[in-house]
Amino acid sequence: MSDANDFANGVIALLTGDAIFAAAIAALIGANVATVLRGNVPISNIPVGSYPCFVVEQGDGKATPTTELGEYQTIGLSETSYASDLYVSLIWIDQSRENAAATRQQLPTVFAQLFMRNPTPGGIDGAVLMEWQPDRGVNHPTQIWRGTILGNYTIPRTP
Repeated sequence: MSDANDFANGVIALLTGDAIFAAAIAALIGANVATVLRGNVPISNIPVGSYPCFVVEQGDGKATPTTELGEYQTIGLSETSYASDLYVSLIWIDQSRENAAATRQQLPTVFAQLFMRNPTPGGIDGAVLMEWQPDRGVNHPTQIWRGTILGNYTIPRTP
């Protein structure tokens, strides 16, 4: 059994523990990222000395059909399935607008490859990069890139 907390913990472990991913991020932004903040921390509350860092926040979720007909039967079931989003932001400083733009263009590939190598963080099923939002340089020289990671898991009925 896995849940949203397991999903978040699994992704957090990958952000700094997957050597291929960590090396790719370091090559892109010019520094290792060792700090992972949990919770929706306003950028203004993150000390500049914490950059570069990841910020991880629970996103939206929804029940998924329990039958091939797309039904959401719950009476008598032993578990219910859910699809859940997890928001992962990468925040770093880059004085070069061109460098930062090139980095933002490459981050989707690096994140997608992370979850192709590790599709079950925290025991959830089929983690995948669903979408991303670059900040388009509006916070320059601070750079912010956010990805939405989708995972599927079940919640069992308690006895």
